[in-house]
Amino acid sequence: MDEANGTRHVVIGSAGHIDHGKTALIKALTGRDLDRLGEEKRRGITIEIGFAFYGDRAAFVDVPGHERLVKTMIAGASAMSAALLVIAADDGPMPQTFEHLTVLEALAVSRGVVAVSKADLVDGEWLELVVEEVRNLLAGTSLAGSPVVAVDSVSGRGIDELKRELDRLIKQTTAPREDDFFRLPIDRSFIIRGHGRVVTGTVWNGSARAGDTFQLEPGGKSVRVRGLQAHERPVDEVRAGDRAALNLASDLEPERGQMLVIAGRGVVTRFIDAAVFLARGARTLRHRARVRVHLGTAEVIGRLLLVGQDRLGAGERAHLRITLEAPLVAMHGDLGVIRFYSPVETLGGLRVLDPDPPDRRRTIRGLRERLAALAGSTHDVIGALARARTALAFAQLARIHPAPVRVLRAETDALRDEHALRVIDPPGLLVDPEAWARWRELAVAAVAEHHRRHPNEPGMPRRSWAQAVFARHAREELAGALLDELSGENRLVETGGTLRLPEFQTELPDADRDDAERVYELLVEGGFNPPVPSVLAERAGLSETRVRALLRALKNVGRAVILDEKVVLAERVARDATEALRAAFPDRPFRLTEATSALDTSRKVGVPLLEYLDKQGVTVREGDVRRFT
Repeated sequence: MDEANGTRHVVIGSAGHIDHGKTALIKALTGRDLDRLGEEKRRGITIEIGFAFYGDRAAFVDVPGHERLVKTMIAGASAMSAALLVIAADDGPMPQTFEHLTVLEALAVSRGVVAVSKADLVDGEWLELVVEEVRNLLAGTSLAGSPVVAVDSVSGRGIDELKRELDRLIKQTTAPREDDFFRLPIDRSFIIRGHGRVVTGTVWNGSARAGDTFQLEPGGKSVRVRGLQAHERPVDEVRAGDRAALNLASDLEPERGQMLVIAGRGVVTRFIDAAVFLARGARTLRHRARVRVHLGTAEVIGRLLLVGQDRLGAGERAHLRITLEAPLVAMHGDLGVIRFYSPVETLGGLRVLDPDPPDRRRTIRGLRERLAALAGSTHDVIGALARARTALAFAQLARIHPAPVRVLRAETDALRDEHALRVIDPPGLLVDPEAWARWRELAVAAVAEHHRRHPNEPGMPRRSWAQAVFARHAREELAGALLDELSGENRLVETGGTLRLPEFQTELPDADRDDAERVYELLVEGGFNPPVPSVLAERAGLSETRVRALLRALKNVGRAVILDEKVVLAERVARDATEALRAAFPDRPFRLTEATSALDTSRKVGVPLLEYLDKQGVTVREGDVRRFT
């Protein structure tokens, strides 16, 4: 970014066949020779990505034209906002011309200028034929209708006209989108003596300042930015679209293909759902075809899993799944290029639909419809992502979708208002309404079935209930929200960690009723200092084994509270104890000794009683003291 006026820079990629004069043309436009490596000078070809700055508003990225170096071209193309396509007048369009056009179309580069170079090497009639051939070549591509200018870098012919077209292109090119997070795919990494590690790339999203900390992915390591340059100038901040160099305070050795990204955004993945197109003339691909996936500056081998079909032909488009042999960083909407594994040739492009699909099969019912929805608007995409997962955490949505958080929240609110999503907030869960409706019915049915199978138990343990209802989606936030809703409707009742239907009442078996009543009366008489089971057995004239069975039966019908194996309170005594403590300590914390004193009981009863109240959520322990919630 120009510090004086805040102008956003446009990155223009030079593309074209080897030896068609791209580097010479950029030198004529900018005065800079981008064949900076000794090997490039000796061989007369561009091997690495080079950059030159065109005025205050644009930068050229010069990428290799040799067929064996197309992957380096793709790494540079991932940063392009516009293209300068160079075609030599004496050769005309060549194989890499077509391949580079495919790459530009894959990466949605739709603005450009075509320079027909070396115009002085051919006569006027031939030049007109080449220009017409170029216009026909562009028809049906993303650069259709782009200006075509005949130039010669040596004599200067056409350079002024080309500059006018470039200036017009730069003025019309939309500035990179504003986002609330930072991403930079790394294309170079090196050491500068006295400064340390430097990485370069073009900022995809957001901004960065000295002192900021980012994640290096894949890898998950944190790195801090020590200093920055944008377009070869020291700056305080780099922003989306800037060609940036970041000096990192780190001993790590980042590589091309890795990405700097703010924590909490972006998915490191080995499996993506994508929309793919094959270029005209591309080979037919079969299910499980092995390909090279180029995304940002990364190249990863993968297999295409075709959905609802067995092959994909030239010029066709499809939604499919890709399994990757190594991790890469991706978000919804990221654009990439696919090339055949061997022989290596460019096939077409891809657009990431879901970088973290919740399943890995290609035969899932409704998968094609889901993938189609993921190609729609942000509104549609959020709904499809949530439905595919049944419950999607907002934090995970922010990793998947690159929209600013404020936009994601606005869209989820709109989906909630349309009853297309249920939002549980906090903690921020987006739930499919159809799944929620199924869970509501399962929640009640599971408890009813438990009552049928276990009529003498007071209810269904909450953990067992959650597993029965939610299965693999079981999580406390969902269970809590669903139980709150059903409790508010009086469809379920929770008591002591168990759930029951409101109309359900447990009863003592006839064979136990008389003995149980005798034991219960002894518990009531004992008050806050109940007799232990062995004493209860002696007083009731029963065996200790029988008494313990009766105590469990009393607990099941809600008439006894078993604090531990030796301390059992009558349920009404436990309630009295709770109320007595609440009255004694209405607005201040209390210690164990104060509680036992207030109840005139022993530590043997006080400790398990207070632990029981903690588990019930009646009290909260804070060190050596407790307080009522």
